[in-house]
Amino acid sequence: MGDGRPPHPKRCRGPAGRTFALALLGLLAAGGPAPADLRPPARMRGEPPMRFVRVVSAEPGCAPNCPEWLSAEGRIGPGAATDLAEALERLNGRRLPILIHSPGGSIADAAAMGELIRANGLAVAVARTLITNCPERAPKCPSGPGRAITGGAMCASACVLVLAGGVERLVGPAALVGVHQITTVVRETEGVAHLTSTRKVYEQLDADAAVSAYLAAMGVGDPVMALMRKTPAASVRWLSLADLKAAHLATLALDAAEPIVASGLSGLNGRAFDGDPPPADLVQASAGMPFAALDIAFRYRRGGGAVEAEMTVSNVETRPASEPLSPNWSLTLTAPGVESLRLSTAAGAPPWRAIVPRERFCALAKGGSLVVAPARDDSPGGGAQDAAAGFPLASMAGAKTLIAEACP
Repeated sequence: MGDGRPPHPKRCRGPAGRTFALALLGLLAAGGPAPADLRPPARMRGEPPMRFVRVVSAEPGCAPNCPEWLSAEGRIGPGAATDLAEALERLNGRRLPILIHSPGGSIADAAAMGELIRANGLAVAVARTLITNCPERAPKCPSGPGRAITGGAMCASACVLVLAGGVERLVGPAALVGVHQITTVVRETEGVAHLTSTRKVYEQLDADAAVSAYLAAMGVGDPVMALMRKTPAASVRWLSLADLKAAHLATLALDAAEPIVASGLSGLNGRAFDGDPPPADLVQASAGMPFAALDIAFRYRRGGGAVEAEMTVSNVETRPASEPLSPNWSLTLTAPGVESLRLSTAAGAPPWRAIVPRERFCALAKGGSLVVAPARDDSPGGGAQDAAAGFPLASMAGAKTLIAEACP
């Protein structure tokens, strides 16, 4: 269904995105002219290629604070990831939510789209967009007013990989989110007559493993893969709300009456599922260093692309003005096989802050340790390195929640 063409290399943001894209493209290109894809069943085909349109709510009375979103509708074909990257660049850094309605398509492009969405810290909702003065199946539409609805919206086959990329993933009360087996359509030309034959290949272990690894990295687990493996490619297994919640493929419930709002989670009108506690906006891990009179904190805002590290003097209000803040301290985050990250109190007054890219923090967080030590002092009598202290990052209060949120 797709040619497996990768998105423009400059568009693939983050090492994880490149890793998955290259892995998928490599295994799909090997040994055949056509890639694997999650093809929609025949009754769901015929959708035009995916189009991306920036939409402003046409609801009366919302001006001047009308919510906006990026509509993504249609079949995920070759080049869809590149088109998404270009659409995001046109937003000039604005983090609009994505409303998706798609029967599926190319695995490679869907995975690359999911990585772009995660790298940009965007939320995704399964919903349709009715764009003013633009036919539903038109290949292109200019940016303009529109209305979001959940009725009739679906996200099937490879679309699930795009949905999984959202930092928040929202579905309405009757969402159509479906999976089935991975299929490869192989076209071969034979003989002097150059006759073309077509055959389908099912249950590909390499593609299955790549998709499973991708979903796991996105924080999505069973029963999605189990149901995908056992559902014939000619049909779709529509996931129940219980399935979506169990797999964390859906993290919040989308308000069917008003999916888009001017405030809230990245512009989406979402809430916790019934029985679930409401999500916190800011997640923090913290620890105190009594010997250094320092407090250390890592903070992550849900949906963000970075983690803030902070060191501050724990008793700054009671410390006498004459007492120096010495020695200067360094905080180093280390993990086996990963380049360490070092922060220092040497410059400026407290608090000392640094912004750490989410991917960089996550590479160090799981299994990582913090080492707090006096900054190196080469003066006579200096260098009291025996005050250094190391401890697992996971032992910080709130670390488990922060790591699970920032690094699913």
